[in-house]
Amino acid sequence: MTDFEISTVINQPVDIVVAALMNPDNFVHWTTDLEKFEVVKRKPGEVGSIAKLYYVQKGKMYIMEDKLIYCEPGKKYISEVTGDALSARVETTLNSIGGKTEMRLQWSGKGKIFLLKLLLPMLKGKMIKQAKKELETFKHLVESRGSDFNKK
Repeated sequence: MTDFEISTVINQPVDIVVAALMNPDNFVHWTTDLEKFEVVKRKPGEVGSIAKLYYVQKGKMYIMEDKLIYCEPGKKYISEVTGDALSARVETTLNSIGGKTEMRLQWSGKGKIFLLKLLLPMLKGKMIKQAKKELETFKHLVESRGSDFNKK
């Protein structure tokens, strides 16, 4: 199992951060290699909601499924993300700090294929760097555009 945790403070209140996080159209703006986010079942933010995430990496498309398994609205969201080669648990915690929001992500995953089982622990540093970059992009977009990243 490979685990890591990252966090940042966003200069927006929790309700704006939650609205941005639950807006399916926003994901392609801050998630590396994500081409499309498709809601399959229920609304984002509802326990049992399922989304398909379509990634393109080095010219190859792969699909991951994201299922929300726990939700404490405005405070904590836990998803299971699975694909052919990887499964992960992603926990997002939001804390209000005087009109700002601390956003903490905990990622715990494992490879499902032999090669990835071996490589994942060695890729941890690269994964943390990418996750931090994505979180900082999310932060910048929420601070500059609010809950709708398609606004200019």
